[in-house]
Amino acid sequence: MIKMLVLDLDDTLLRSDKTISGYTEQVVKKAQDAGIKIVIATARPYRSIKHYMDQIKCRHAVYHNGARVATDGKVSGFSFCIPNKTAVNLLKMLQSRYPGKKLSVEINERLYANFDVLSIWGSNPLDTEILKAAAVQSDFTDLPGIDADKIIIELNGEDEYKEIMSLLPDELYGLLSDRGALCLVMNRHASKLNAVKRLVEQIGLSVSEVAVFGDDYNDLEMIKYFGLGVAMSNAIDEVRQAADAVTVFSNDEDGVARFIEEYILE
Repeated sequence: MIKMLVLDLDDTLLRSDKTISGYTEQVVKKAQDAGIKIVIATARPYRSIKHYMDQIKCRHAVYHNGARVATDGKVSGFSFCIPNKTAVNLLKMLQSRYPGKKLSVEINERLYANFDVLSIWGSNPLDTEILKAAAVQSDFTDLPGIDADKIIIELNGEDEYKEIMSLLPDELYGLLSDRGALCLVMNRHASKLNAVKRLVEQIGLSVSEVAVFGDDYNDLEMIKYFGLGVAMSNAIDEVRQAADAVTVFSNDEDGVARFIEEYILE
């Protein structure tokens, strides 16, 4: 019996216009009324998921791809970040090795970037407003002296990704995101899987009682590990091949909600 639903946001729970439909909201409420816990698991920062959590009355969030976990808006003691000195040195090295490369770093709910993030990100008015308030254009010499949640690197192909991986210190790793367009550099222990595992243990559930929905590389470990791994019909091939089930409908067709209603709430 499924007692927890772990939901990725972009291209999974969210439609392409970055909204949650009324139908999906109703189905999530039915699941909650049935005693099923809802967890959002995303690479997004907390500032850009709070409105979705409020909409579906979700208490638990794994964000920054597992670097941080929050319950009822309070960040738990469980976090895996990048030490400040390590982040500064890596950004300096990347700028030197790849002149003109678009780089950014998330620190304490602020996004420091060496480019105009609003010209690329912020696909709807609300996201744009949130991003505008958080974005700081920077050459990374003015970073606050605190640990970073993640570093985001624009990618130009698989060979460059492999090269960047070879440059990372042992305590960090890189994860493909946005279907290979970006690389997220994280603390070696930060992942959606590790964060959700910790949350599942704290709540007192078993692996078999958890269903995960996702579409991209950073969902792959969870899809394989938990009791029911569900890939979106619009997921990348690797996720669909690893999943226990694939939704018939895409994220734009309420694929998550339709699957929950048919197979989990039946």
